[in-house]
Amino acid sequence: MIPAHLAANLDWLYTERPYLGRPDAARADGFSAVELQQPHLHDTASLQAALAGLRVALINAPAGDWAAGERGFAALPGREADFREATLRGLDLAARLGAGRVHLLSGLADDTPAHRATWLANLRWAAEQSSLPLVVEPINRRDMPGYFLHRQAQALDLLAQLASPRVTLQLDLYHCRIAEGESLSHLTRALDLGVLGHVQLAGVDGRHEPEADEYARELTLLASRAWVGHVGLEYRPRTVTSAGLAWLRC
Repeated sequence: MIPAHLAANLDWLYTERPYLGRPDAARADGFSAVELQQPHLHDTASLQAALAGLRVALINAPAGDWAAGERGFAALPGREADFREATLRGLDLAARLGAGRVHLLSGLADDTPAHRATWLANLRWAAEQSSLPLVVEPINRRDMPGYFLHRQAQALDLLAQLASPRVTLQLDLYHCRIAEGESLSHLTRALDLGVLGHVQLAGVDGRHEPEADEYARELTLLASRAWVGHVGLEYRPRTVTSAGLAWLRC
């Protein structure tokens, strides 16, 4: 049985199947929770039916025209209306799917005072609209060049200025290792500060399945702190997803 705190990211796993068939595949492998990166691209009623019995740990709010390079709006001056529309769409869909959290993407922008001010104003507005927890994620600039929120210290500083219990950190251990060199100290810091909302992971080598012990210390730390959130598996399987789950059983 897959541990209940692990969530299959259905935009990364089971891609050998049609999207609406992926919840069944995750269920058959023993997952009880999933996360969804672009659920707004699919019919809501069909998605609700496919997800029946699974817990939706997290969804992303719409991030704009992905194919054209958009990656969210939170830090973009002049795109406040787009940010608000995307946030409200994300919150509405999360409520329909019973999702536990909504990830709001920051967009491609330099880390300047103007962009920070825009990010803070937008997240303050979002926190006032939401009855659900919101998360923000630093994403390494090797994989996503130019992404505004890209370092853990930057994210923690902004969250401290925001000072909203409604908005917490989505710490992707893979992105953290690529950007910072390691992840354990950053995970410890987020736990100590009480701002950890969601965790994700992938193997550093090619963003495939992790090695069996690659994140052993991080997962042990979460267990020792009795952290009650989910850990999303957001990696690119080397072959078919089910065969690659052997790392979980080692």
